[in-house]
Amino acid sequence: MTTGTTRGKSLEQWSPTAFLVAGASLVVFAALLGYEALTDISAPEDIFGPPGFFLAMVGLLGIYPALADRVPRLARVSAAGAAVAAVGWLLITVFALIEAAGILPALEEIGAFGGAIILLSGVAMILAYVGTGVASLRTGIHSRYLGLLLLAPPAVFCVMLVQAALFAQFGLFSEARMAWSAVVLSGGQALAHVGIGYLLRNESDPAGRVEPLPDTPV
Repeated sequence: MTTGTTRGKSLEQWSPTAFLVAGASLVVFAALLGYEALTDISAPEDIFGPPGFFLAMVGLLGIYPALADRVPRLARVSAAGAAVAAVGWLLITVFALIEAAGILPALEEIGAFGGAIILLSGVAMILAYVGTGVASLRTGIHSRYLGLLLLAPPAVFCVMLVQAALFAQFGLFSEARMAWSAVVLSGGQALAHVGIGYLLRNESDPAGRVEPLPDTPV
């Protein structure tokens, strides 16, 4: 067995745990946003959100080996997106911890560099989730529920981005509504990640559990 194969199998085994821990981290993130919305007191939610997305990208990379043989090109694109997003969210996590320590301002306040990292991480994450979800649905390796659930995080993330853009450019929503919307959407993100981890854990042998569709290289 090659080193690459060994690493792939290791990631595959840890994928459910990565998603479950990511979900738990995002639950805390949503709870702290709710605390802020209720009290108007600042909370360190950013030290829980980015690590959750980083772990989720690790979990996505663990799904790659099962898809690589059946939809190689789509799987590679998804894995590349997950890898880029993982590096980005790790950097965002480091900056969030540095900000919490009072050493530097928030990443988005640093300038174009900070905004570029956040944008690239978000776009790469959406690409990784959509690619993995579509690949799972096309191959039938995982249950249809899991394939559809993999499309939930990017959908929620896109809603958050559109809402933030409308608020910033046109002021369509009040600050209070934006705050509570962030709580609800972040809670949905958390539940989606927990659900993905739960389904992956219960699909101990996905390839053998479901009769796959005919191979369709992408």
